[in-house]
This record gives sequence, structure tokens and C-alpha cells, in this order.
Amino acid sequence: MRAQWELAQSELAETVDEPSGPYTLCGFSTASTQLLPYAGKTLRDRHPRLRVRLVQADPAECFRLLQMEEADLALVMVTADSPPLDDLRFDQQLLVDDPLDLVVPANHPLTSRRRVTLADAADEPWVVGTPGGAYHQLTVTACVAAGFTPNIAHQADEWETGAAIVSQDMGVMLVPRLWLLSSEWAVTRIRLSGEPVPARKIVAATRKGAARHPLVAETLELVKARCETLHSTPP
Repeated sequence: MRAQWELAQSELAETVDEPSGPYTLCGFSTASTQLLPYAGKTLRDRHPRLRVRLVQADPAECFRLLQMEEADLALVMVTADSPPLDDLRFDQQLLVDDPLDLVVPANHPLTSRRRVTLADAADEPWVVGTPGGAYHQLTVTACVAAGFTPNIAHQADEWETGAAIVSQDMGVMLVPRLWLLSSEWAVTRIRLSGEPVPARKIVAATRKGAARHPLVAETLELVKARCETLHSTPP
């Protein structure tokens, strides 16, 4: 019944010339920094009667906000704890594969190579997130897939904190392509070669039946365009 109601709301919205009222977008940290502000501002400029609200939240909280009707669209990173794609409460679609880049000290020997794979950093000390967190899981999973277990030397949950550690020649780290590292750190970002290149999956989620809403479609077009711009930006 709830999915049918959401579908009816989406169909009704297709008949409205100018959207209005509250519209809430939520997402994990990278989405809330690099994607949602751009989409939110563009939507606000296009539709002055629309009240766009942005909320940063971890993936589990994003799904809770959707279920409680406190958010209309969520951008989430797929983790081991994410609802399956066939969960009847939500419509989920893969938005983008976000490649992971290797970050090394500016004077690191790998910076002179034309081609670098993740396995080339197998003997390095690693900076990862705290155990149980999405960043820790992401890094360890990528390294194991490349054939090694990372030597975890430091823990940092913020990308900038990790970059500060790397800049002091204390280790290496992985960062997603969508994250823009500050130029103040003496580090080099390396786009990895090999198959497959490690990546994280970002999913767009709505309540079941709401994916056809015109605002959702418009938002996703903006987000996809922003992703393409960031992914094509030189390191």
C-alpha cells in the first residue's frame, strides 16, 4: 500500500508545472560535501518555491530517514550492512562506481612510475579508518582483493587527517576519486591501474514507488553530471 501511495504521488507530481514545498536530500560524508550542495543549489535556483534541505548522515541513518519519511532521496555508499537491492521498502539504483586512488608522500618512489597497481603498495604501512567503520572495511577489502593484507600502522576516519599522516612520510592510504584532497598536504594522488581497479559503489535510494518522481529524476541527473566532472578532473 505504501509503495502504491508513493507511486501515486510521483504520478501526480508529473502533472505539476512548478514543484514546491520541502524536499530533503541526505547522504554520507562525501556525497554531502561533493555532490548534494551542487544539486541542492541548482534545484533551488530552478525552482524558487522548492525548500531544499540537505542532511549529512551515515548510510544506516539515511535509510532510516527514508523509511520515516524524513528524507526524499538518499545517496549511500554500499557496505556489508546495506539493505539488499531487492529490499521491498526501497527503490535503489547504482549511481556510480567511485574508483579509489592511492595517496603517497610527495617524494615516494611510486610517484615516478608510469603504471601503479594496488599490489605495488603491499609492503607499505597503511592509514585506515577505525575497525568497524566503512573506511576501514573499504580499504581492507580492496587490499585483500589485490592479494595482500595491509600493514595497518595508523587509524584516521577523516580523509584530511589521513593525508596529514601520509604527508609526513608515515604511510599510504586510499581515497575515493570524488574526494578532493587539500593542496596543503605534501602528498601525491595516484590513479591505480590493474583489473579490477578498486572502487566503492554509490547507490541512490528512495522509498519504494518514489523513484519516478520528477524531482528525483532531475536530482540524479545533476548528481551524475557532477560525478562525471569530478572523475574527469586530473589528480
